Amino acid sequence: MLKFKYLVFIWAMLLIFSSNSTAADLKNGFLGIQWGTDIADLPHFVKVAEKHDVVYYGNPQKSYTLFNVDVPYVTYAFHSAKFFAAYVDVESIDVFSQLKDHISQKYGAPRTTLKFSEGQRIYNWKYKDTKIKLKLYQNEGKMKLGIYYRPLANKVNKETREAYPPPRQPIFPLDDRRMRQAMEVYGF
Repeated sequence: MLKFKYLVFIWAMLLIFSSNSTAADLKNGFLGIQWGTDIADLPHFVKVAEKHDVVYYGNPQKSYTLFNVDVPYVTYAFHSAKFFAAYVDVESIDVFSQLKDHISQKYGAPRTTLKFSEGQRIYNWKYKDTKIKLKLYQNEGKMKLGIYYRPLANKVNKETREAYPPPRQPIFPLDDRRMRQAMEVYGF
């Protein structure tokens, strides 16, 4: 009986320490790479894309298991050569559901955003300085997981908005909503 209690205690401690190390890993970095790591320190990474001031890399020599789900590829985002985000294209609705369930078990119920006009459903979780977004683009049939180190991601977003502001909407022609507003203002 003592042996059984000892084994249960050891199993419980392993479970606690293994889940804490995963959580701590997400706090300090992602998949063993510290947030803010310089791309020069990752010699196996290959540049795959660039948009504005963000450069995207991948490691073709590695396979990944993320939240207990096998994923084929992870894309890492760097700004000013510093690692701040990672993305995974989700291949199937089954994998999407597995990721959503596992992340929810680990970090709680997500905050859900619906963007009807764009056909998007976005699930958001926060853990310390890390933000997790699981996106479903219903109109396009695409799914994506994004993990962001908020201190750097917020800075990148601010700089991008300032450098590349969204185009202004033309005043004319008026869409239905703006036409109704104009008619109300002028008492029609």
